[in-house]
Amino acid sequence: MSEAAKPNVSKTIMDRLKALDDLPHFPDALVKLERTLATDETVQIGDLVQLIAQDPRLAAGLIGVVNSAKYTTGMPISDLSEAIVRIGIKDVRVMAHAINYKSSFKTKPPFSEKHFMKHAMLAAVVGQALGRALHVSPGEAFLCGLMRDIGIYLLAVESREKYLEVIKLTDYDIARLSHAENKVFGTYHALMSARLLQQWKFPKEIIMGVAFHHTPDKADDQYKAFAYLTFLAEQGAFRLGFENGIADLNDADREAPSEALLNALQYFGLELEAYDEVLHGALEEAEKMGM
Repeated sequence: MSEAAKPNVSKTIMDRLKALDDLPHFPDALVKLERTLATDETVQIGDLVQLIAQDPRLAAGLIGVVNSAKYTTGMPISDLSEAIVRIGIKDVRVMAHAINYKSSFKTKPPFSEKHFMKHAMLAAVVGQALGRALHVSPGEAFLCGLMRDIGIYLLAVESREKYLEVIKLTDYDIARLSHAENKVFGTYHALMSARLLQQWKFPKEIIMGVAFHHTPDKADDQYKAFAYLTFLAEQGAFRLGFENGIADLNDADREAPSEALLNALQYFGLELEAYDEVLHGALEEAEKMGM
């Protein structure tokens, strides 16, 4: 993590957002869904219905998705079990996270929510694909990719004006983002994301993978794989052409892989061509889900 980051700033901001009820919520139903899908390969539709029905917002969101153009067969569906059958068990998890992530934004941030959301979801699918390829828990890799940048939203909610200053300093170059945030806020999004995941009681592997995803070489050895994988998931979404509403790869990093990217690939012994193959497979998977 950045040496200049002030250790108590992220906690102070989190406490203030919590007092104002501006913190995103991670519902118990989604926690149980994660646990079930991670530990039970023979999960039944009825089990998922019982879990998701505990959160009316998720249930309504899934029914809304299944009545969208991608899934509809002409007859509207109002039953949750029918919705899950139509979507498929494999995609229910992704859709549930997408619904929750999008609805977590209580205040409109000073950047494109559409681009931010699409980038986050694609990074999650890329993370999952990398997890399968690199023998790192695909479920935890998915969450690392999804949650790594939620701290951007937290900082933007803390002060819209300050985050506009961050965007100006970043000048659309993702390599400058953390430094710009640290200069303006005294902390940066990776630390804020990790703080939120601590409050949600996420596994430490995910917390540390997210906290160090911009500086994976500084993570403790036991968490390096998650930090490097989270970095690769983020870079993958950018390499596929999906900016996050705030910044993108600079021209030099788009034309040739950065030293940081090559170091991350070297950590796993992964060739650039194989990495790009995983990325394009993940993009196809995301497109099939309507992302």
